[in-house]
Amino acid sequence: MGDRVAVAGPARVKIDPGPAPGPVAGFRFAGVHGGLKTGGRRDTALVVADSPVPTAAVFTRNTAAAAPVVVAREHVADGLAQAVLINSGNANAATGSSGLKLAEWSCRELATRLGIKPGLVLPCSTGVIGVQLDRRRMARAISLATDALGPRRASACGRAMMTSDAFPKWASRSVQLPGGETATVAGLAKGAGMIHPGMATLLCVLVTDAPLSSGAARAVLAEAVASSFNSITVDGDTSTNDTVVLMASGLAGGEAIRSKKSAGYELLATAVGELTDELSRMIVRGGEGATRVVNVLVEGAPGDADAERAARAVATSTLVKAAFAGGDPNWGRIVCALGNSGVDVDFKRVAISVDDVALVKAGELLSEEARRRAARVMKNDTFTLAIRLGRGPGRARIVTSDLTEAYVRFNTAYS
Repeated sequence: MGDRVAVAGPARVKIDPGPAPGPVAGFRFAGVHGGLKTGGRRDTALVVADSPVPTAAVFTRNTAAAAPVVVAREHVADGLAQAVLINSGNANAATGSSGLKLAEWSCRELATRLGIKPGLVLPCSTGVIGVQLDRRRMARAISLATDALGPRRASACGRAMMTSDAFPKWASRSVQLPGGETATVAGLAKGAGMIHPGMATLLCVLVTDAPLSSGAARAVLAEAVASSFNSITVDGDTSTNDTVVLMASGLAGGEAIRSKKSAGYELLATAVGELTDELSRMIVRGGEGATRVVNVLVEGAPGDADAERAARAVATSTLVKAAFAGGDPNWGRIVCALGNSGVDVDFKRVAISVDDVALVKAGELLSEEARRRAARVMKNDTFTLAIRLGRGPGRARIVTSDLTEAYVRFNTAYS
């Protein structure tokens, strides 16, 4: 989630994510400066439901999970939650028993102010690793955020989640349910550095007024994360704090969506999948020092798992990502990454293209003209690197960024 806060670094591209999501029935938002960051920057965010609602969550696979992840996993186990508390500026990771006690205390503190049970609060943190949170400042931040809650404050909430992000990340969708009801799905996310599948490094809160059960919410979220947040990479580092939460108030009405067989399930799953895909691409585009977003598509592998291994090997290769930064269609580096993937590749069958420019066929560069045309395409902000192995039906896609000098400069100046 970039679980560190940069204090200096190069200028980075500013991106306008568009209007923040409007109201979603049954939810309120807040984002305030509570004193956890300097300079008056927002650092405490709240998403609160009017009552306990069906909730699903997915967390980091990093075994050094941060204290708030440990607590949130326990609290969401029953499939219900009412509030998500997010602080930025401090990850509360690698903080031992003291950090765990503070995460538990923060849930009790917020619960007292909201008049709910502590077990209905899911804590999330992002920022510097290995530094203890200040309880006095956190108490003040929670108080201010609680007082600021409102249905139209998603923008403030999204901004309060940011650490090294160049811009806030939000999106929304409307869905027409089978009974004619219109449901809304909205998402707020953050992430810029420490981005890698399993999960990709981020915080994300998704809310909907669709009538999802806890079980259906878990299924929807698992599908969405697999094809979005777990299919991106910036720098190969998976964070200690990754958390994605989906909450459903049900206030849109209509027939309950209880399983994959329910009438509205596919409609909701599609909307949430589109939303998380959009948010995940924003995260890659806002990667620390990134200038390009590259879709690495591998087709023709023996199976999907092999295709994913090959795509990840290419998408995470330092040499390949440096070539992306230079707009260099260095197919030798791509082949090298494939060879390191562990996938059985017949290099005499490999074909590579950059968007619609065929670069390599049957394992050989087609022509210098093809290379020059591919280089021109690679100057674009976004392009697709398609690799065909000619070995079977397997297919996978990983979205990655280039690796620039700015990334190195940015990450030599944080605390």
